[in-house]
Amino acid sequence: MSVYEYRGLSVSGKATKGIVDAPDTEAARKKLKLKGIYLETIREMHGPARKRSGLSISFTSKRKETTLITRQLAFLLSAGVPVVNALEGVIGQLDDGTTKSMMINIRDKVKEGKSVSKAFSEYPDYFNQMYVSTLHAGEVSGQLEGVFDRLSGMYEKNQQFISRIRSSLTYPSLMLLFGIIIIVFLISFIVPTFSQLFSDFGQVLPLPTRILIGISNFVSSAWWIVLIVLCVLFLISRRMYMQGRWKHQFDSLVLKLPGVKKLLLDTFHIRFSYTMGLMLANGVGIIDALTQTEESFKNTIFRKTISNTIEMVKKGETLSRALASGKLFSSSILGMIHAGEVGDRVPDVLERIGSNMESQLEEKLRVLTSLIEPIVIVILGIFIGFAVLAIILPIFQINQFFG
Repeated sequence: MSVYEYRGLSVSGKATKGIVDAPDTEAARKKLKLKGIYLETIREMHGPARKRSGLSISFTSKRKETTLITRQLAFLLSAGVPVVNALEGVIGQLDDGTTKSMMINIRDKVKEGKSVSKAFSEYPDYFNQMYVSTLHAGEVSGQLEGVFDRLSGMYEKNQQFISRIRSSLTYPSLMLLFGIIIIVFLISFIVPTFSQLFSDFGQVLPLPTRILIGISNFVSSAWWIVLIVLCVLFLISRRMYMQGRWKHQFDSLVLKLPGVKKLLLDTFHIRFSYTMGLMLANGVGIIDALTQTEESFKNTIFRKTISNTIEMVKKGETLSRALASGKLFSSSILGMIHAGEVGDRVPDVLERIGSNMESQLEEKLRVLTSLIEPIVIVILGIFIGFAVLAIILPIFQINQFFG
């Protein structure tokens, strides 16, 4: 079944647009006519690779759509709705044409006899390997409803966690942005005007004024050179990083930065605990769970630690002992995992670890944010104060000259 995008007028004469699924164009026209829509244009959509505007969907948007789809499927399946009907219910609630087209294709594949996990696996940009493996385990165990419920909970927690981090950093970022705008305005417009005025009097300008005028002249005459150099350096560094030449060194360096290391490790522990706990709770084998968890990380240090853990578990080591060899997990976390292994409650323990560490990280971010704000104010105050001082000193000097 194909998916068509249309524009037209409703019975009341109001402009309308959307998508509709039908075997062919003629069937789509008849379907829309029955709804009282008079078509202006209609065209077939070829897959969910792009939005109606032709722009690619961002990673953040995909995560939001995945969270929404998972939550709705969990609700419908828990109410006893069959899978195909649940998929149709989700399709009816989606607004984005790209996502709607994808879900229509998934529904059709499930109707044709494909498993749910297989149908979802064809859209890795929305549903990663961890998601698909968990669905497959749920199908095998007959607990697909519970799997969607657990996936929904994990995705919602991740979404809330990311939202809290963004909200914590929004105010300091805006302050920094406005401060930079003020400094650029002073250097680019105010200082050149005063520079010409001061030079007309032939006086020796104070050192702060000469420094500021020098910066202003450099920015005014060579800003494009600086911009080009920075862009070239950024592109070269990014290319080398993506090719893996500097990736390991960069990841290692980041994990050595004071303050940053602790935040990154806490985030790693949270994601690892939630992902492993979810997969193990739904019947995924520990090796497969570790493999899928490894693929969810980009940092080479984290991936290497999990890779070594996989090899040790294959040789018969317990999860807690294998993780201890990587030296990224604290003794308290390893102790809790070991206790879970003894009591055969590893999934529950991992989920509890993730929840506790998430609360601790939120508190750390709250404290960090409260410290960042005054630091940003002080730094901006120093720069702006220097610029104001550099402008005021010559004015006092001119007053004394005429006085």
